[in-house]
Amino acid sequence: MSASRSIKFLLAGLTALSASACVSILPETEPVAVYRLSSPVARNSENPPGVIVEIERPRAPAGLASDDIAIERGPGHLAYLSGAAWISPAPVALQSLIVDTFHAEGNGVDPVYPSDAVRGEYELRIDLRSFEAVYDQGETGAPLIRVRFMARLVEESGRELVASRVFSTTRRASSNNVTSVVDAFNAASTQVAGELADWTSTAIRARG
Repeated sequence: MSASRSIKFLLAGLTALSASACVSILPETEPVAVYRLSSPVARNSENPPGVIVEIERPRAPAGLASDDIAIERGPGHLAYLSGAAWISPAPVALQSLIVDTFHAEGNGVDPVYPSDAVRGEYELRIDLRSFEAVYDQGETGAPLIRVRFMARLVEESGRELVASRVFSTTRRASSNNVTSVVDAFNAASTQVAGELADWTSTAIRARG
């Protein structure tokens, strides 16, 4: 199964996923290719532990909460790529990328998962609003990847909202094939994860 195969679309109401060299909205029988978001490599550091921030799993609407790779074929028309899926549900993949980005930044913030059972000084809560490929140039044109989420930094001790911000970016895929679309998802997600890490560190330092 070629990594550069053409994109196919699977309507949201269909449950079967498949792969083919042509464009189709019909389910077939070939296996699903699985993709992951590329995470930065964590730095080795001898520095003492920094401020602990618990990274919550992003909340997402049902259409963005699965491992399907979402696409928008028109306003309000959500569908999925056929024959391709994320290695884990999109919110989980994004959470992992954010944690890895914090580790790689080495900016005095130590991220933890809620499952680590480590009490953080802050919580980072994220509402995922967009995580899809937008076919704004027709079904044969290279799509525009859109990643958008609301982040809220909350202090644990007093449950105080420290800061909030919407992070949003777009990235045009180089062509209309799965590899290019995933590469564009990677680029867009990496950008906003880096911005989130910098913003979080700055907000914490501003509190003294």
